[in-house]
Amino acid sequence: MIATALAALLALQAPAAQPPTSSPTATLISLYETTSDTETREAIIRFLGERGDEAATAKIISIAKGDADTELREEAIRQLAEGGGEARTTMLLQMYEQEKDVDIKETLLRHLVERGEPRITERLIAIAKSDPSEDLREAALRHLADTPGEARTTLLIEIFDGSTSVDTKETIIRHLGERGDTKSAAKLLAIAKGDADSDLREAAIRQIAR
Repeated sequence: MIATALAALLALQAPAAQPPTSSPTATLISLYETTSDTETREAIIRFLGERGDEAATAKIISIAKGDADTELREEAIRQLAEGGGEARTTMLLQMYEQEKDVDIKETLLRHLVERGEPRITERLIAIAKSDPSEDLREAALRHLADTPGEARTTLLIEIFDGSTSVDTKETIIRHLGERGDTKSAAKLLAIAKGDADSDLREAAIRQIAR
């Protein structure tokens, strides 16, 4: 209903008869600033995303970086992620590096992974290995484990062997158990037989017994 009403309002505007300050983008931005209703604001963000002009994109970036409402920030990020190209990926990566909120960082990671660029995999590996946030390490490992194949299993094992975090290792053990390939099974057996940590041995045995 709200989106339909906004669309009708924009359709009534005749660009040739309106001054530049009353362009559809300017009207949408003004509406965003003057309403506090979250549903209305989400609809406005979507329309700004569809317009895609410089002013609309600038407003969406501003919302994504600094709005007080997490839902609106996530919608803005979603609209930004709709744009293709390496420049847009770079912008999303920069937003990730500058962001402090873990939930927003997870949202950015999800959209970055969907873009499918090789440099995203490199960033995921770095996060999985050393990010101070357990939630972000787990998110990165989850995205890495979503890719099938022996090469990805090898990567997960390398991260396991190089990690000093029991939480990270337990997460990797779970993913190895879900993968079910020969290399994963062999690693789980090796952990169950000889890892120095009893919790990790138990976690590996649990996966083997599934």
